[in-house]
Amino acid sequence: MSLRRTVVLGVVAAIGAVLFLFPLVTGMMTKVQGVEHLTGDLRASFEPQALAQTRADMDTVQTMSDQLQSQTLPALPNALAMSPDQFQDYMGQNFPDVASGIDQLDTILPKFEALVTGLETQAPNFRNADQIPTNFLPSTVVPFLFLIPGAVLFLLAVGALLRGRRGGRPGLSRAALVAGVVVGLVFVIAPLVLSVPTKAKAVDDLTAAFGPVFTDQGVAAVRSDMTVIATMSDSLQTQTVPALAGALKMDPGQFQDFMGQNFPDVATGMAQLNTILPRFEALVAGMEANVGNFQLAANIPTASQAATTLTWWFIVPGVALILLGGIGIAGGQPRTAGVSAREQTLETV
Repeated sequence: MSLRRTVVLGVVAAIGAVLFLFPLVTGMMTKVQGVEHLTGDLRASFEPQALAQTRADMDTVQTMSDQLQSQTLPALPNALAMSPDQFQDYMGQNFPDVASGIDQLDTILPKFEALVTGLETQAPNFRNADQIPTNFLPSTVVPFLFLIPGAVLFLLAVGALLRGRRGGRPGLSRAALVAGVVVGLVFVIAPLVLSVPTKAKAVDDLTAAFGPVFTDQGVAAVRSDMTVIATMSDSLQTQTVPALAGALKMDPGQFQDFMGQNFPDVATGMAQLNTILPRFEALVAGMEANVGNFQLAANIPTASQAATTLTWWFIVPGVALILLGGIGIAGGQPRTAGVSAREQTLETV
């Protein structure tokens, strides 16, 4: 075996080893499992119908809050023959959860609005990321795109080197080089055909957008806000509304008609709270359950490297394998053409 082919096979073996070790050293096997759990749990939230429902729910709650604070609460003291201060004391003493929740609406609802807007904005990125490597293969196959070619290249190249030292035929070395060229072509072409750069960029955009929320502290804050809203809603419907209706000398039906005529946004929101809040609760619970999975996804391939670097883990080895294969195959051709007449004569003698 020529020195050139020996060197080329050695480099091919090294590339194969690196490709094989890459997913193992970076913990990619565990990380892609986290990706599968994350996308599986959140996929329904990014469906167009779900996004439209979440937006409608958010708008209903926000409109209710706006009218509640700007019209309903200012009007109730007069209807109850109280001063604003007396009404505030009355609410604080008798319905502290409602009073506390109303005081926090202007800080809580903008955070939920930002979350809903994030879902809407990042939906295209989620759909792109959810199709890695393809729309019919799960992300758990990604490590094997490195493991299998890496193992094949390493075994073929090392086998060819060992056989070459023993004076064996060059057939295995040629097979190793051809395999390197084929793998190289696949590594260069497949990422472009499958839009890997675009999909990897989508992963980076997703993790950047939701990174502050998908932490233990971030999710704890969302849970705290959700608890405030849920507690306020329960107290409002089971205690405050019946008490206000009694104070205004109205039965529940009359009070509902009174609210519908004078404060329709509040009436509509209160009527829908029992269906809106469970949907938000499901979203928050999904976030809580996937903090760890999100962190795994955000660390692909490593914590210090963006997901877009995966593209180069395909293209750079691919180009190298194509070049090495070409050099090794060309360097191993028997020298027949171009032999001088003098050399032929000497060989004959």
